[in-house]
Amino acid sequence: MSIFQVDEQKCKRDGLCAAVCPAACLAQDGEGLPREVDGEACIGCGHCVAVCPHGALTNSRLPVEPELPVPAEQASLSALAGLVLGRRSVREYKDAPVSREQMAGLLDLARRAPTAVNFQKTHWIVCCDPARTRATAAACSGWMRTSVYHARYVQRWDQGEDVILRGAPAFVLASAPADYAWGAADCSIALTTLELAAVADGLGTCWAGLLTRAVNADPALARALQLPEGHTAHGGLMLGHPKYRYRLVPPRKPLQAVWL
Repeated sequence: MSIFQVDEQKCKRDGLCAAVCPAACLAQDGEGLPREVDGEACIGCGHCVAVCPHGALTNSRLPVEPELPVPAEQASLSALAGLVLGRRSVREYKDAPVSREQMAGLLDLARRAPTAVNFQKTHWIVCCDPARTRATAAACSGWMRTSVYHARYVQRWDQGEDVILRGAPAFVLASAPADYAWGAADCSIALTTLELAAVADGLGTCWAGLLTRAVNADPALARALQLPEGHTAHGGLMLGHPKYRYRLVPPRKPLQAVWL
């Protein structure tokens, strides 16, 4: 049975769905209608459904949720540049929580980030409880004591400075199956998407490298954070309302590129 269903009354025989399919699953038949060629190759990307202006095609490989129209308002390059240039790694936060509703909205955008072959294997661990976030940082400090490499961080922690999650009220971790070759790439793309969305929504973020290393190295912490069995955490973010506002864009190193 075909995974594609075509409404022949709506279909205009324009071939758009076949033209955009990255796996060559569709082709036009003698009447110009799209027909399945190799349904097993379908990666469920949804291009065939998204490109049809007539709503003539459905794909059973897609998750059961309503399709959304592409937003009429698209970000301009200047708006995107303002977001990228204005982003900072925030390590000082106001004493205000991040609501679960706000975090859920940001994660809903992040889950739409591109993944290799549309596998969508990224898994999230999310904490919006400031007390639980502080407890997690404390657990990480215990792991750091096992390594001479982290001695300076332990010293600062013992002096009352949260060098792990910087007093942020919330954090997320992105993981993927350890045997999935594209886990690091997919999680990094998802986290970057989440970071930019958070900044656009008024939050500050910073990548949580110590937390990521700790959860992969400490089985007790991995269990406490409910890291799925067989998963590797590929990155995390601390999030909160920034305490300070940055007014300048610091210099960066010159572009390094080979132009061919």
